[in-house]
Amino acid sequence: MTPPRTLGYYATSAWLQGSVFLLLCLLLGYWLLGALHDAQERGEKLAVELAVRNMRTAMQLAMGEALMHQREGEIASWVGSDPTRWLGRQPDGHRGECSAAEADNLPAGAWCFDRERRELAYRPRNVEHLRILATDGGRQTEQLRWRVARAPESAASGGFVGLRVEVVTPYKWLLD
Repeated sequence: MTPPRTLGYYATSAWLQGSVFLLLCLLLGYWLLGALHDAQERGEKLAVELAVRNMRTAMQLAMGEALMHQREGEIASWVGSDPTRWLGRQPDGHRGECSAAEADNLPAGAWCFDRERRELAYRPRNVEHLRILATDGGRQTEQLRWRVARAPESAASGGFVGLRVEVVTPYKWLLD
């Protein structure tokens, strides 16, 4: 008669090593997924900031061209217009003009120009590190918004008042 089988020292040792290895792999995977999510959010932050910077630069170029062609009066009519109109290529996810209701229900990663509020709206995909610092009419908003507005007059401007793309909903990405 043969004795019953039991786990020997080596079988238990291999099981323990396998468990520790699996635990380390799971922890590493969890850390890598977190790092990937942070990288996605950093990429979105950079894409939004670059798009807004390009809008500002393109608008300044358009103002310079209008001034060179002596069309200063045309510049004043640009207040409240869509700041993406001066870009050569619309930002990814741009949906054109929309109503206020459509702007309030934008899907994540989408841009649209709210023709009623005359503001460019963007709903971010990744908001873990995003802090919106103001409310929209008493309610917390989940969107970032910009508008084309008149720049404040100064003595140095010599009577000419330019335009600027200004932030409507102040925000801060805490990823630095």
